[in-house]
Amino acid sequence: MTHSPSVNPFFHRGPVREAAYFFGRERELQFVADLLQPGQSVAVNGPRRIGKTSLLFHLARPEIAHAHGLGADVQWVYLDGGALDGLDEEWFYGAIDRALGGDADAVPYARFVERLRALATARTRLILALDEFELIAANPHFGPALFNHLRGLSAQYPLQFVTASKDPLLQLTFAHRDTLSSPFFNIFAPLTLDLFSPEESYQLLLTLSQRSHQAFAPRTIEFLIGLAGPHPLFLQIAGYRAFAVAQEGLLPDAEASIVRAQVLTDLDQHLTYYWNSLDPEAQYTLAALPLLDRGSRTPALERLATAGLLRKTSAISEPAAVAYLGSALEEFVRRQKVDGLLQSGPFILDTRRGLAVARGEAVHLTPTEFAALRLFLEHAGQMLTAEEIEAALWPGESSPDTERARGAVKKLRAALGPAGEAIVNRRGQGWLLSFD
Repeated sequence: MTHSPSVNPFFHRGPVREAAYFFGRERELQFVADLLQPGQSVAVNGPRRIGKTSLLFHLARPEIAHAHGLGADVQWVYLDGGALDGLDEEWFYGAIDRALGGDADAVPYARFVERLRALATARTRLILALDEFELIAANPHFGPALFNHLRGLSAQYPLQFVTASKDPLLQLTFAHRDTLSSPFFNIFAPLTLDLFSPEESYQLLLTLSQRSHQAFAPRTIEFLIGLAGPHPLFLQIAGYRAFAVAQEGLLPDAEASIVRAQVLTDLDQHLTYYWNSLDPEAQYTLAALPLLDRGSRTPALERLATAGLLRKTSAISEPAAVAYLGSALEEFVRRQKVDGLLQSGPFILDTRRGLAVARGEAVHLTPTEFAALRLFLEHAGQMLTAEEIEAALWPGESSPDTERARGAVKKLRAALGPAGEAIVNRRGQGWLLSFD
């Protein structure tokens, strides 16, 4: 029996446009506001769908701006870089002018200066929220002139900027040196938008579910956070699916399985994007995460953390242990083909370094046991006879000994502990690796 309320309170399609659906980010909001008050500009960066646009929309709300110390003298204008694609500098000014009440598509620089002078006379500060800023920076029709003009105007008039981009501005300057060499890019304080804190994750799921009088139970919330991880969008998706089938805030086993399958399907396009955006070494590191030593620090791990794919599992004072964002990501990663790794069921085999993991725990195997497990993983679901195992493990032997193969399989199963039960014996036929 399932419960399907008429209104699902979870929101997971596009940026959050209503204040009631915006959660967390109090520290980040105050950081931006504290910089804007004395006239500083801010560059927000963070992974795709982490909530950058939602943050811009939220802070631009008069009541939110006022609560964070930005008074009624502030006028916000939001521009999306995608909407400016192919347009030139005068169209850029025109987009701002129209947001301020003008009616022209293109506005000459001199006329735009007049608009800023009028705002200054009225003691109004203009804050331009430039979303998808990497598209603006890469627009060949803008070039250095636009950014030099903006830099000069910000020095003469009460004009500030809040940019949002996936990569930090410094990284963008390496990609577009001609445009981004402008002194305009020296006026920004950086802010990286990261994953939610545990408290923010919990409150999002609890508060939204309460609004439709079906508050999630603590164990339901723990299940959803474990599945989606502390990612704002992923939590909304998980909450949306769970709310549709929860019974008095609980997810019985059958419903939990349904939610898990639905969330994995919903997240597949997002996780595929993240995966394809990683370089081969980062892909390898993400897949081999259970094989890494606690406290490991490598450039690839740093890139994964920046991409929002890892979460910390220890206090700040302890070694920086990290784990997968959530079990949905880990399951996705296990389905990917990665050079140097064999992944199947509960097993990960690192053929580069001769390391093995079973059910998330490192296992110590002899060279023969490692070779045997590799053989089974390369032929998962296939029956292997004692003769085939013997020939694979000891090629070129003039006197094959099938008892030796049987002994190797027995030792391998023992070394793997409970996970060794996946190597199934079919009497009189052989063995196969099965996860049924």
